[in-house]
Amino acid sequence: MLKFKHIFVLVLTTLILVISFSAFGGQSASAQTIKFTSAMHTSKNLTYNGTIKYYVKADAKKYSPEITYATQKWNKALGKKVFQRTTSISRSRLVFTGTNKLNRNYAGVAEINSGVIALNTSWMNRYNQQKRRAVIIHELGHTFGTKDLYNYPNGALRSLFKQQTIMGGNYATSIKSFDAKLAKWTLRKTRSMSQTEFRHYRSNAGLYYQQMLNGQL
Repeated sequence: MLKFKHIFVLVLTTLILVISFSAFGGQSASAQTIKFTSAMHTSKNLTYNGTIKYYVKADAKKYSPEITYATQKWNKALGKKVFQRTTSISRSRLVFTGTNKLNRNYAGVAEINSGVIALNTSWMNRYNQQKRRAVIIHELGHTFGTKDLYNYPNGALRSLFKQQTIMGGNYATSIKSFDAKLAKWTLRKTRSMSQTEFRHYRSNAGLYYQQMLNGQL
């Protein structure tokens, strides 16, 4: 399975939420309990006033059907219209771009500080629609502050997450109860950046937004 990569600032907290293991589709209700821990989230999310306005750059417009599908799936899972498309890149909190300059091991990368999801055209162009949708659904999950669960420190849970969860990289195109609850939880445990902070990140030449504008991404 191809890896997904993201760039985040780590945060240490002690907040824990307990949910039933049966939130995984098809899992036994008698199985062990899964705890939501700080190892599952970072410090920030991309929302501003409860929404994430996203812009699709010209080089990613070929993936617009999959982007629409993925944003609608997350909006339904979250129970509100978090993702809203905009025609103004300057008003966006998130930009989708297509590039062949990513590490070949990654189908997509979510860089949260400056608000960019970069899709690796080398993989996206050879994937079928289901896999393209899955890549985008996964990367959008990072915008809530959720980490890659295929890197989770507990080995047994890491293996389970890889098989059963979107953020574990299982290429799912439907959002199950566990993934939805995790997204809602991480949104509560992470913070939204102010406009001043966000603009600071977007002006940083070392981050994806400026690299994208300057043809380096």
